[in-house]
Amino acid sequence: MPRVREAVEGVTAELATERKKAIALHDYVRDNIKFGFNRYFDLSKPNHTLELAIGHCNPKGELMVALFREAGLEAHHHFVVLPKNIIKGVIPPGMRWLIPSELSHCYTEVKVEGTWCKIDSYILDGLLLRAARAKLSENNRIIGYGTHAHSTNHWDGRSDAFSQFDKDMMLQDHGRVDDLRTYYRSDRYRNKVLGVQLNTFFRFFGKGIEVHVNSYMDKLRSKHSGN
Repeated sequence: MPRVREAVEGVTAELATERKKAIALHDYVRDNIKFGFNRYFDLSKPNHTLELAIGHCNPKGELMVALFREAGLEAHHHFVVLPKNIIKGVIPPGMRWLIPSELSHCYTEVKVEGTWCKIDSYILDGLLLRAARAKLSENNRIIGYGTHAHSTNHWDGRSDAFSQFDKDMMLQDHGRVDDLRTYYRSDRYRNKVLGVQLNTFFRFFGKGIEVHVNSYMDKLRSKHSGN
């Protein structure tokens, strides 16, 4: 994956320790890959996600693992099932029928200087997280707008850090998954509506869906950009 290799070289070239490299790669994904949806949905490969500079939890997780591994770190995808309430508020009202009642969510396990960390703090860019926190506070909610009340998008390279996942909202734990395409074809995969994968919807209607949903999130970002 040439784009992945180039990204790792560019981000970590001057860094000497595993921890510094890991944090820099985490921050690169957080700051350069905006949270949103692209035309490939969950099937967006790391090179696609880098090129399009946008993705949701699963493509960003796949990219994060690819970057860590390219940098020589041991890393894995870990899938869980979350309730749809996590993204209530970032999807336009007219498209909420596209949200399954349960969502397949990927976070990353990475080993840094002998310590395993569980993270998805790279998923939400700073603008969206600030906007989401403002909306949660405004509406007296603890979950929604792509996040939850105890989220963070900062990581110290030593501990667990989550911007979306919270163990208290987990419906199922599917563990480590390294063959993502097989997982997406399995019965455990939840991102389906009326039995049809969202990957299929995006393949046929992706451009229209992504423009509508992403512009809705951009309005949320801009409305609360001063917070």
